[in-house]
Amino acid sequence: MLKLRFKHFLPLTTTMKPSSAQYATIASLLKEGYSLCQIQSKTGLGKSTVGRIGKELDLNKENHPGGCPTKLTPRNKQAIIRQITTGKLDTAVQATKFINNILPNPVHPQTIRNVLKEHGFRSASK
Repeated sequence: MLKLRFKHFLPLTTTMKPSSAQYATIASLLKEGYSLCQIQSKTGLGKSTVGRIGKELDLNKENHPGGCPTKLTPRNKQAIIRQITTGKLDTAVQATKFINNILPNPVHPQTIRNVLKEHGFRSASK
């Protein structure tokens, strides 16, 4: 007995450009601050379509750098550098104790090491 197997073919889906009314709707929702997923659920269009329209509009959004905001201000960093260069402090741990007396939120010695490295200091044995 001969068995025949048929593959089930899915119908081809065609992509359509959004109409001018949909384009205007997406543009207004993006300007109001809705996320891509929220706009997708409201309009029924794909997330990539909504994202592409957002790129075309170029809303001049500022890019968020990401990560946590720094605990030390430039003025605090300069105070640490001054204390190290004048010889009042020798180590990052000492600098941490110094700056934690000034700041309301304590910082970790690694934060101080990062600041020193950022300003070109390196660790060395005496």
